[in-house]
Amino acid sequence: MFFHTQPSTVRAGRANAARFPVTGLAVDGALKGVGDRTADRAGDPSGRRVIFLHPGKGAWWRLLDHVPTGQEWLTVPASAGAAILSPLLVERGGRRPVLVAGAVTAPLAIAAALDYPERVGGVMIVDDVGAESPMRRRWNALAGRFGWALPAVLSGDLGDLVSELPAVRVPVTLMQGSDPAGLFARLEDGLTGCRTLTVVAVPDAVAVRPRTHAAELRGALLALVSAVERAQR
Repeated sequence: MFFHTQPSTVRAGRANAARFPVTGLAVDGALKGVGDRTADRAGDPSGRRVIFLHPGKGAWWRLLDHVPTGQEWLTVPASAGAAILSPLLVERGGRRPVLVAGAVTAPLAIAAALDYPERVGGVMIVDDVGAESPMRRRWNALAGRFGWALPAVLSGDLGDLVSELPAVRVPVTLMQGSDPAGLFARLEDGLTGCRTLTVVAVPDAVAVRPRTHAAELRGALLALVSAVERAQR
């Protein structure tokens, strides 16, 4: 599904709120500690960067064995925040980086697209949680026992970012299973200003993860990179 709208004003400043140290990265944008699952990379060191933001376990490394020609794929812990992410947003030969995030790391990807509109080429957000995922069931159980509230990302709450979603201009792909988390409905409704919005549904998938849907993820990412290239012409 594609949506085309007119450009809108971009407001800056959201991603800068999160600043945390991270192991495996240097502040100049170079990576160190390759082989450490907190920060892996593969592919062409001078190619377009595709940055996979993970919440800590780094499951995206499973995709690094087959990187398309002309691209460099990185896995980066989202706990690094903008302080580390910003130097990694390097444009090479007119090719801007693409950010890939899951449900938990989606806010950082959206904030980066708002804060650095000239340095982010596109964003892909993958529903690796699902409406009835084991993670959600565990939190529901804990909420019932201890009176805890669901984390914002699991309840579909993006906080202040919700009002800024229409300001995202870059191509965006939302990839979801058959019963997506509430976050994805809000993203689809709110991302009205991006150059191209593509919603990819994976039938019979509770959640879309690198371990179970590597081929589908690669296909959706390939299509997004093509959309980014068209947008930059």
